[in-house]
Amino acid sequence: MSNLRTEQPVFETDRITDGFDIFFWVFNDASSFVATHWHTAIEIMYIIDGEIDVMMNQQTVILKPGDVFLIDSRLPHSTKSVHGNHAVLIQLPYEFSKKYIPDVDSFIFGFDCHTDNAILRTKIDSLIDVIQKMRIVYEIQPKGALLRFNSLLFEMLYLLYHSFSREVESSQFKKDVKNFVRLEPVLEYTKKHYNTPITLSEISQIACFQEEYFCHYFKKNMGVTYFQYLNEIRLSHIYRDLTSTDLPLKVLLEKHGFTNYKLFRKMFYEQFATTPGEYRKNAAVSD
Repeated sequence: MSNLRTEQPVFETDRITDGFDIFFWVFNDASSFVATHWHTAIEIMYIIDGEIDVMMNQQTVILKPGDVFLIDSRLPHSTKSVHGNHAVLIQLPYEFSKKYIPDVDSFIFGFDCHTDNAILRTKIDSLIDVIQKMRIVYEIQPKGALLRFNSLLFEMLYLLYHSFSREVESSQFKKDVKNFVRLEPVLEYTKKHYNTPITLSEISQIACFQEEYFCHYFKKNMGVTYFQYLNEIRLSHIYRDLTSTDLPLKVLLEKHGFTNYKLFRKMFYEQFATTPGEYRKNAAVSD
C-alpha cells in the first residue's frame, strides 16, 4: 500500500504554511459556517477562546476554550462558529505523515476530547501542552524558532502515533479511498455549479450511478444526502455574504442558487437559531 493515496486525486488540497512542512495557523474567526468537506490531512483544532461546533458522523461536538479535537483524514465533517472563536488550526499533510509513519495507512487517528478516562485525559493534556508551546514559538519567533518548532512537531507526531491511533484492515483503507475517489467528480462538479439548478438525474450521471443507488452511496459515505450537502454549500456562501456585503437577501439567494425561500429560512434557523435579518443586524451592531 506504499503510495496508494498519492496516486489518487486529492479531495481538498493540503495546505502548507510558508517555511514549514505542515499547515499551522493561529486565527481569530468572527463567525463562520463551513459546509461538509474532507481532506487528506490529519486536522487538529485547539480552542483558545469562543466556541466551535464540529458535525461529524451524524454527531455534533461542541468545542470550548481548552478543548482540542482531532479529525482523521478522509472523514467528512462540517464546522460552525456563530459567535466566533480564537483557535489554533493544524493540518498534517498526508505526504508528511507518510514519510515518518510509513504504515500510516494502517491506522485511524482520533480520541474523545471530552473523555472522563484519567489515562486518556493525561495523554490529551500532553498534546495540548505541545500545541501551546508550538503556538508560542510560532508567534514569538525566538532564535532557532524553526528548530524548536520542528522538535515540537515531531513530539506531536509521536503522541498521535502512540497514543491516539488504532489499527485498521488495509482492505478497509482501500475501500474507503475507492469510495472517496468515486465521489470526487460529484464534489468538484457541485463546487463549480452549486449556484445553478442540479437535478438528481444530472448528478447521478456525473457519478455514473443509477439515481437510487447514488442517493444511498452518497449518504453512506458523506453522512448527509446529496441535496443536504448541496444546500449546505449554498447556505455557507449566503452566510458569509450576509455580513461581507449589503446585498438584499433575495439577491443573495438568487446569486447562490437557493430557490426555495422557506427551506432556506428553516435551514438557517436550524443552524444558527436566528433569522437571516436578525443575524445581519446583530453582526452590524457588533462591528
